[in-house]
Amino acid sequence: MKMNSSTKLLGLLTISASLLLTGCETVTETRTIDSQGPEAVNTSAINSQDWANAADQLVNSLLSSSALDSAPRTPAVLAVDRVINATTLMIDTDLLIKKIRVALTQTGKIAITNTMGLGERAVVASEAAELEEMQSGKKQKLLVPDYTLYAKLIQQTDRNKKVTQNTYSFQMSLVQPKTGLTVWEEERSIAKQTKNAGKVGW
Repeated sequence: MKMNSSTKLLGLLTISASLLLTGCETVTETRTIDSQGPEAVNTSAINSQDWANAADQLVNSLLSSSALDSAPRTPAVLAVDRVINATTLMIDTDLLIKKIRVALTQTGKIAITNTMGLGERAVVASEAAELEEMQSGKKQKLLVPDYTLYAKLIQQTDRNKKVTQNTYSFQMSLVQPKTGLTVWEEERSIAKQTKNAGKVGW
């Protein structure tokens, strides 16, 4: 059976369209990068790279200070309080707390108590202590922490006609519960500038 010109033209158009679509397909690529490296995405808001750097600096400041030299025991018992988020951002502060806990416990100078903290960890530890008391028939002694670590995230926004600047501060304080004295505190600030729309150059 012979093909007429209309059928041939339709066939050529179909093949051309298929080749065109195939050639325009984009392949999604995913790769693993260093979350603290130069390839990490930078935004006008503070990101995971910024938080990680600030947390590392604060922990190093605490460990290099003499605040823990007068601890009554080694390792010193530390309770970590909830991180207060006073910024406009949705931040998973549990990830931040975890990073700090890991860095401190790996030094061998500090042991984190879960019996006087906040959240699920404290509940689990409390139930474990009650079970131990039921099984042994002895009142379990509450281990009072030598220190409590407090942290707060704050944000300040400044604008002019050309630039918007968000300054995010990460504050930490180490307090002795028995005396109420703050034996160490430190702050790290991160400023992020964004050029306003329609403006050229900095």
